[in-house]
Amino acid sequence: MSQPSPELEGLPSWKLRLLERIQNTAADHTRVLRQGYPIYQPHYGTGEIPIQTWRTHLRALDADRSEIELHAAAVGLSDSAITAARAAGQRGQRWGDSVHSPPTMRRSEDPVRAHMVEGIAADIWQLEHMAAISVEHRLRGLDDTVTDDPAAREQFDRNMAALWTRANETAHAIELSAEERAQLWDRDDAGWLKLVSVTVRGYDDTALLERWRTYAWRGIEHDVRRARATLAVSQVADPEPDTAPPAPQLLIERATEALSTTTPSEVATEAGIGAAVDAALSRDLTVGWASEPAGEPDIRPPETGSALGADW
Repeated sequence: MSQPSPELEGLPSWKLRLLERIQNTAADHTRVLRQGYPIYQPHYGTGEIPIQTWRTHLRALDADRSEIELHAAAVGLSDSAITAARAAGQRGQRWGDSVHSPPTMRRSEDPVRAHMVEGIAADIWQLEHMAAISVEHRLRGLDDTVTDDPAAREQFDRNMAALWTRANETAHAIELSAEERAQLWDRDDAGWLKLVSVTVRGYDDTALLERWRTYAWRGIEHDVRRARATLAVSQVADPEPDTAPPAPQLLIERATEALSTTTPSEVATEAGIGAAVDAALSRDLTVGWASEPAGEPDIRPPETGSALGADW
């Protein structure tokens, strides 16, 4: 960031780190673009592997940045803050290079706890994004394209359950405050309209199916199970409803409501970032401090009359 930004004051650390990731990823792209160009060797002949590898690296970094920007926009970070972080990175400036970059760690914060809060934020975002993708996927009739792989739909549900369990157990292990819980998962109606507008309503069918398939990857559940030992917490028994993250079924219902009320004008207003990254694919699905999905939330089919029918 090139100058102090009052709008960043008071933001929770995990939101500042989203801006940090945007800026640093943009800076990495600039470095590869300017300094990573391969030097041609005579023995290459007409071979294109070095130049294609370089271009693939650039595209991957660009897709990573775009996906982080979607997350940032969906959790309420302003377009101006996102644009400023990206622009600074494109100038080759990493977060912290300028004295005006606010620290992403508060003086009183415990680094380990802050890392775990950031992990909860990532899980909640993934759950909300998955809910919106699942609903839009069905509304467009794309479920018919995976009828030859019924295990994929089941795995998508299992992944949501596993992510919810990790977020829930971690939240209780570090004793999130009421303020932290509100910041992490109290998304109101306007927030849901924002989320679906900058994400799924800006995805074409190919991008939507690509993301759906990515979130149906069995490795997501595997990584959640494998990393439970690092959390070192037993299963959380019967948490109070107001202290647990919203269960997958509730997220599905909220996404359904938002998608049924979003108008084309709202999409046009909100989807400036989302529409620009239709083909970007999340590459940050593996995380390393998880819990086994014991006591999974109820994600059974909703009552008769739900927009999702028997698929849930």
